[in-house]
Amino acid sequence: MSTSSPEAADASAIRRASGRVRKQPEAYTSSPFSSGKRKRSNEEDGEGDVQMPDDYVSDEDVPSGDDEPAEEEVREQNRKSRKPKSAAPKKPAQKKPKMNGTTLPIRSATVGTKKKRRAPKKTAAAVAEDAEEAGGLYAQVFASADSMETITAQWLRDFDAHESHGLADVVTFVLKCAGCNSTVTDYDVEDPDGATNRLIDLQDEYQATDPTDYPLVGKGKAGAAFKEDMASFLNTLIKTIAAKGVLYSNATLIENVEVWFSTMSSAANRAFRHTATVASLSVMTALCEVAAERANEVAATRRQADTERRRPNFNRGRVRQLDQKVRDAGQAQDFIEIQLKDWFDTVFIHRYRDIDPVIRRECASALGDWITILPSVYFDGQHLRYLGWVLSDSVAATRAEVIKQLHRLYKEGNKIGGLETFTERFRSRLVEIGTRDAESNVRSAGIELLDLLRENGLLEPDDVDAVGRLVYDSDVRARKALAKFFAENVADLFNSKIDDLGGLESLEETLPEVGEGNFETPRLEWLKFKALAETMVAYDTDDSLPSQVERNRGDGSLTLHAAATESRYTLAADALYDKLDEMKDWQALSGYLLFDHSFGRANGVANDPLSQLKHEAVLTEKEEFILLELVSSSVKRRLRDIQEKSTSTKSKLTKKQKELLTDEQEEAARHLASLIPKLLKKFGDVPNTAAAVLRMERVLSMHSLHVLHEDATTYGALLDDVRKQFMSHGSDEVLDPASKAIQHAKSYMELDDLTDEKLATLWEDVVNNLVELISPETITVRGTYQTDELGGLSNNLLRIIRLSQVSNCIPALEDSNVASNTEAGVEYHAAIDYIVALIERAIPSKSPTADLEDAALEDEVAARAAEAALRYLQWNISLIIQTVTSGVSTEMPYEELEALAKRRDAFVTNVHSVLQSRKAGEAISVTMSSYLLEIFTSAVVLKTINVKPGMRDDWDVLVQNMGPSYSKSIMKVFSAAEKNFATLTGKKLEDAGPADAEIDVDAEPLDEDPLSDSESEDEDAEPTQTQASQQRKETKQRNTILAEKTLCELTRSLIYAVHAGVVDKQSTRKRLERNKMKLGQNFKEMCFYLEIGNAKKGTKAKARPKGKAVNLVAAKAKSNPKSNAIVAEDELDDEIEDADGEDEETLRRQGLVVDGEDAGAEQEDVDGAGGDAEAESVLGD
Repeated sequence: MSTSSPEAADASAIRRASGRVRKQPEAYTSSPFSSGKRKRSNEEDGEGDVQMPDDYVSDEDVPSGDDEPAEEEVREQNRKSRKPKSAAPKKPAQKKPKMNGTTLPIRSATVGTKKKRRAPKKTAAAVAEDAEEAGGLYAQVFASADSMETITAQWLRDFDAHESHGLADVVTFVLKCAGCNSTVTDYDVEDPDGATNRLIDLQDEYQATDPTDYPLVGKGKAGAAFKEDMASFLNTLIKTIAAKGVLYSNATLIENVEVWFSTMSSAANRAFRHTATVASLSVMTALCEVAAERANEVAATRRQADTERRRPNFNRGRVRQLDQKVRDAGQAQDFIEIQLKDWFDTVFIHRYRDIDPVIRRECASALGDWITILPSVYFDGQHLRYLGWVLSDSVAATRAEVIKQLHRLYKEGNKIGGLETFTERFRSRLVEIGTRDAESNVRSAGIELLDLLRENGLLEPDDVDAVGRLVYDSDVRARKALAKFFAENVADLFNSKIDDLGGLESLEETLPEVGEGNFETPRLEWLKFKALAETMVAYDTDDSLPSQVERNRGDGSLTLHAAATESRYTLAADALYDKLDEMKDWQALSGYLLFDHSFGRANGVANDPLSQLKHEAVLTEKEEFILLELVSSSVKRRLRDIQEKSTSTKSKLTKKQKELLTDEQEEAARHLASLIPKLLKKFGDVPNTAAAVLRMERVLSMHSLHVLHEDATTYGALLDDVRKQFMSHGSDEVLDPASKAIQHAKSYMELDDLTDEKLATLWEDVVNNLVELISPETITVRGTYQTDELGGLSNNLLRIIRLSQVSNCIPALEDSNVASNTEAGVEYHAAIDYIVALIERAIPSKSPTADLEDAALEDEVAARAAEAALRYLQWNISLIIQTVTSGVSTEMPYEELEALAKRRDAFVTNVHSVLQSRKAGEAISVTMSSYLLEIFTSAVVLKTINVKPGMRDDWDVLVQNMGPSYSKSIMKVFSAAEKNFATLTGKKLEDAGPADAEIDVDAEPLDEDPLSDSESEDEDAEPTQTQASQQRKETKQRNTILAEKTLCELTRSLIYAVHAGVVDKQSTRKRLERNKMKLGQNFKEMCFYLEIGNAKKGTKAKARPKGKAVNLVAAKAKSNPKSNAIVAEDELDDEIEDADGEDEETLRRQGLVVDGEDAGAEQEDVDGAGGDAEAESVLGD
């Protein structure tokens, strides 16, 4: 084989960012094919190859064996020791029989050169039905029913008759597998030095056919089946010529095959290069299998010879025969290993870094096979490092293939010792893939691989912690992949606790017997629960983040969840459920939580193991909260599994089995219903634990638990406890699950009377509290209440909002028993009048400025009062619709409509007054703008009522268009929100036109926080990040996603108003779309909904618009439970959801549909198969 050029060793002038040496690009002067062992040419090194990792060192720069571990050197010496010391091993004598005047030539070192041609497009696939027409080996392999052994035997007979013709058939077979219909003649193969020129001519002929595809990249199963058949034939061919001895007796055969295959594998054309690479890798795999057989034969024959020698009167002739057999097999093995090295140097070294990711993946897969088949040659650092380098591949499928091959190796226990050096070198990259890879499937596979490293003690403690934190990852696949890894960490901590307490036997002798149904008796599982809680607390580092913001465990970025129904703890518990058996025993876990640990805290630790166990099992508040979440997740999962098992059509259960499952489900529900009050009694004082217990009630809402709903006594006691929590807590963390529990109770007919009674009591309590907390004389004056009074008033208003979401608030808020008059003559007829008046507390007063805490509470009171009043008005709109459409001839009294209209006008006036008195950039202005838009939009639905003859339509007074002053105030707020988000993200907005100048003048940014510095300032800071700088960066990131959420929510309200016709459609749309292309993908997607209704009816869009994946979920989160309140937004939602009715032209104007030509160009770029991309595809050479 030819040697590498000396110029390749001078590549030390310039070093890449990855650490790899490269030279400056030079003009292309050589052929696209190379002969012998090829090195990276200068012009290809600059752009052709994929980027290698930082620790990559080229083969030319590393002396063989310098960085190998000691055991690899010993293995190499042992391998060489098989050879006779008297003489160096020789290749078998080359037999050169003449057949019809032709023999296979021996290749010389001279190679012709020719100008590189432009690469073709994909070739047309030669499908199986065309194989018969193609003829030759191609037809026999893909069209005949003969086995591969039969086909190779026939080929060998043809080869014995005419060697050149036989070799030409093999080369032509590979060409046809590449989609090329040309052939190689006997004369072509007799001139190996002309192989390069001949292949260039074949490539030109192939390109002239304007190919678009080739068989190996066929879609679906066809491409995989084709590759399997092609590889199977070449594998069988090599094994056949090895078994017949032709491989050793006629070495020129395999050498000439290497000439053609390796030269073709360097072709600029992707079809040629890919097909030849697969063929070459298949040949190498077959050679590895043959070499492994020879190695086993040498070992077995040597054992036979040794056994024969130990006999008293051994047969010397027999021993000599066995020794000769060992020498012959050893020489054959050495010959194959020499061939493998040549093939490896001429094909693999260049193709494993090819521009085509499919070829790189093929190489990684083949190397894994070789290491498994022939570890004596390939299981060393020199070859394992290629897998390590490809771990940094830019294509996910290639990285996944490497992870798959490494998983095979680490799973074999006898290879762990040889993998220690590799692991030490690439461990950081493996951890990075498992924790931060962008592709979910690659990250999941990486986590499974890291679990094998952990089992064999190859991970550092910091790496174990970094991987363990993925239990809170937002990706469900990552959580599930991590479950086994995390469970083993918990088991390790549990075992260490057992050892600290004197061992398992000592504890089992001391612990009391646990009776059936007694879940509060100390048991060994308590230590497992404690270990689980400690581990989850240790890996939870996001306590400071808002509940709706979650950190990405990969790159540390923050994600906003608009409507999160599950906490990160319950999501983690669901992933761990199948791997931690203790989690399935939720009753024992709840008993552990109910146990009184205060005795252990107060009296210290006694010497007996039982007291030590109780002391060790004491929980912190954070651990109690997490375990409560785990109980909720565990019981939900258990009941769900029972229901799925009983209703599954896959498993045929007997009637008795179904009854047992039903009994088990109902018994679990009853136990949970009795457990919740106990847990509330112990944990109800703290908001987060109370909320965790209340969320357990959602499990009882399962329709399969109908028996429990008939038990009014049990459920009534449960509702009483929910009511107590509702009135004793003021945070939404508790009120939200409490209101959902009430809503669940209302959904069952059996509990209607009971639930209505509890709701009436609740409404009475909250209204009375409201009246006690306010003073009618100063109800509208800002700064007249103390801090604690403001806090209590705000909490009570939140209770009213939550109750309004699950029940009709009109009777309670219109109760005249709380009416009063002020000295100024202002009349308050009901609680709703107080609530509407409280909105005015957002208007700044002339009194001295209050502190920031009181000011924030004043704004919160006003905002919640506005929302409560809005819910009241929407309930009235729903009542009007229900009354008119019910078919009953009764009409709504005019006095009630007049009172409702006055309250609606007061609401609108107060909200608008707040907008006029406050800066447009303040948060209260955004909130009030949304409520103002919502009340005008909600009333539009009244226009759709068909009035029956003889009925009045007095309710039409509630339907009004928004006046210019209202629109102007709202658009000022929109401009401020727009500018704030643009400032935080470094975007430059379009200049305001003359018509918008007045709106934009007063707009001030929402964020005046000095922490929100520009990106450029952050980049100019010192490179070493301090804790303070990291905190500033995180604060800015959090402010950015919250600002985007604010902008998108306000935009949503404006879009509703546009479609409802309450604002000027043309001017509002023009203003919203001014910066549509500058404020991110989420805002652009929001503006898309302005197009609804404009497209021609009856047309269908070809594709639903999908924006690029981003962190912020800007769509509306429907937190309100389904109720009888019917508002205009519901109908608008239906219209928006029917966006598929848009025509293609509308979507194309928004950039949401790609034209066919553009899509084809993009696909061509992705495939790397056309045009200039193919011209550079000699990558890796």
